[in-house]
Amino acid sequence: MLPKITENMTLKEIMEMDDKLYQAIQKYGFDTCCTKMSTLKDSCENKGLDLNKVLEELNEVVEEINYIEQLINESEES
Repeated sequence: MLPKITENMTLKEIMEMDDKLYQAIQKYGFDTCCTKMSTLKDSCENKGLDLNKVLEELNEVVEEINYIEQLINESEES
């Protein structure tokens, strides 16, 4: 299960959690090459994005990934 994303996580940490999160990070237009060690909070401030909205959207992706993982684990146990 993936942990909840926080504002103090770096872009690199988030992107490495799952390909879906990597894609979600890219859609915001963050510089994932040169500033990937920046925190999500700093990255949002630099882009003028609403941190709470970005956190909410990224954590929805985390919830979806965790739900799918849970379903897979349940089906394997059956």
